[in-house]
Amino acid sequence: MIDRGITGKRARLGSGNHTLRRGAAAVEAAIVLPVVVFVVFGSIELANGVFMKQSLAIAAYEGAREASRPGGTQEFARSRVREILSNKGIDNETVTFTPNISADTPRGTKIYVKVIAPVSTGSINPCKLLLNRKIEQSVVMVRL
Repeated sequence: MIDRGITGKRARLGSGNHTLRRGAAAVEAAIVLPVVVFVVFGSIELANGVFMKQSLAIAAYEGAREASRPGGTQEFARSRVREILSNKGIDNETVTFTPNISADTPRGTKIYVKVIAPVSTGSINPCKLLLNRKIEQSVVMVRL
């Protein structure tokens, strides 16, 4: 009969520990969950930034390639840049050419193309870690 009393006390102590452990798990989850969510959304936001930077690099390259062709003009190059960026869902870009390109630009001229776009135009993430920032890419080509 004494053994039953001890077993009963042990059973009650065990169930009390289980309740305490469940409470500790809830506290741990409350501490760790916001950090995990922040890391996940931050990773998504940074991946979007890398995608946008690569998209601007491709657009700047294509614009410079269009401008460096014989007979290529700044208008054709600008339209090519806008075409590429609009296909990737990027708006509000700024494209600058140095020097101004026309059909009469001599061969051997270095053509500088710079494309700048705000990060917020390509972001779908609610975190907006890169809000109010701009990404720019530049390319230099020689006129053929």
